[in-house]
Amino acid sequence: MMQHPHTPSSPRPPAGAAWLGWSLPVGFATLAVAMFATSRSSDIPLTQSAKVNPEDLVVGPRRVAMSDPPTILVNGQPQTCNGCHRIFDSAHPSGQQPNFHPTIQLSHGLNDRCVNCHDPRDRERLALRNGDTVSFAQTPQLCAQCHGTVFRDWERGTHGKTLGSWMTASAGQRRLNCNECHDPHSPRYEPLAPLPAPHTLRMGEQTSQVHDIEAHDISPLQRWLHGADERATP
Repeated sequence: MMQHPHTPSSPRPPAGAAWLGWSLPVGFATLAVAMFATSRSSDIPLTQSAKVNPEDLVVGPRRVAMSDPPTILVNGQPQTCNGCHRIFDSAHPSGQQPNFHPTIQLSHGLNDRCVNCHDPRDRERLALRNGDTVSFAQTPQLCAQCHGTVFRDWERGTHGKTLGSWMTASAGQRRLNCNECHDPHSPRYEPLAPLPAPHTLRMGEQTSQVHDIEAHDISPLQRWLHGADERATP
């Protein structure tokens, strides 16, 4: 007699699976309705947008550094340093008083002489301590003589400003020189006004005196935190 091969029957779902399948959606729906019914409405605070100085958002140097050769405007005309300094001798060779540069305010600590940085024989070069000179484009080499720690941080990218790319080997990366952020004559950095903090609608009006505000005037999240503080108080 020929026997038929055994055909396995499909497994039965475990007991309670059917009940769990329809009870979960119903439970979530009930919970959502309950939360909606018991929640309070909250007015969204409307405030004026903060005004930001457009100059604070410019991506680039904070100041225009002198190029090579260094050029300034004299009576509206561009003039190089040696254009004047090679015509007459300076009345103060050590450079204590920049009589012909009234816009320069020398406030560089103990570095109070022009010739400490400028070559007395060639005012379009910068003088190093060993007697060598560098161009104005090599200003970091001059600054490194006194500010070695900051210079090393600048080399590693932890000081200063990087433009173009964060990848060191990228051809598009540009590291700003010292004099593109600091005025060499008065290098102290001017304080920056902080930009406005993010204003999120769900947080409502930001204030430190939550206890002095009526419960209906604060956002739901602040109201919950306020209630949590009261519950935690013995």
